[in-house]
Amino acid sequence: MKIPSKLFIGILITTLLSSCSSKKVVYFQDIDKIDMKNLTAYHNYEPKIKKDDMIGIIVSAPNKEVVAPYNNDPMVYMVDIDGYIAFPVFGKIKVEGLTLRELSNWLTDTISKDVKNPIVNASFMNYKVTILGEVRTPGTYVMPSQKTTILQALGMAGDLTLGGKRDDVLLIREIDGNYKHIRIDLRKSDILSSPYFHLCQNDVIYVAPTSSRTFSGSSQSTIIPLVASSLGLVISMAVLIFN
Repeated sequence: MKIPSKLFIGILITTLLSSCSSKKVVYFQDIDKIDMKNLTAYHNYEPKIKKDDMIGIIVSAPNKEVVAPYNNDPMVYMVDIDGYIAFPVFGKIKVEGLTLRELSNWLTDTISKDVKNPIVNASFMNYKVTILGEVRTPGTYVMPSQKTTILQALGMAGDLTLGGKRDDVLLIREIDGNYKHIRIDLRKSDILSSPYFHLCQNDVIYVAPTSSRTFSGSSQSTIIPLVASSLGLVISMAVLIFN
């Protein structure tokens, strides 16, 4: 059956309107152009210790008695305003700017001068990220890993609502005592190789609403694809009826 040319035009309009809507919400639209093997930022990332961090440090060894002096109760240390922690036996240690691995290695090397085969485990105890705006469950979340990405964090918050701007996600981060804001377009794959792909402790993510938000507070963009399709169908029918 041959489709009337005017009906075909109406269907084409419907398709174009729906396509325009999907381009606003689909993530990583150019991901086929990205060489995933060269994402060194993903593989090499390690967060650095900052002021006000809470660091858990446990020292163990085959002989538990000899490492007892190196373990506080509780074994949690707060990084002070000058970037130091007060560690047993050694006193104040400068830890700001180190990774957990660097801190563990230094402690292991230093303690091994007096203790045979010590094992040092260091971890962040307050690795939190705040997620606000157009996500399903905004709030402050404790990150499960020191290698948490912005995608994992948004997933914990239930993902963006359809009323959230995918092309203008705001990341607020404290760097050297100053707050910096970065705008991220989740529709583009360059975020995968960005230094902001992985989150730092106390980062804030804010998802702004689109301009098509309803008066009630729910997102009007939820019905945009439906409206677009319906409008195209109406146009198609009008073309047939009046011509």
